[in-house]
Amino acid sequence: MLSIRLVGAPAEVADAVLTLRETFSITAIKGLCSAVPQQSSVRVYVEVDPAT
Repeated sequence: MLSIRLVGAPAEVADAVLTLRETFSITAIKGLCSAVPQQSSVRVYVEVDPAT
């Protein structure tokens, strides 16, 4: 299992996750974001199976 941390604007992180899905089998996605709605950055941990 490989864990990847993605940090950035919500749209950029979403695009990165979609790009990873094209290559790897994603086994879990765990997200962290601020309770403040104006927060422009999110942090997402993606677990992938590099064998696929």
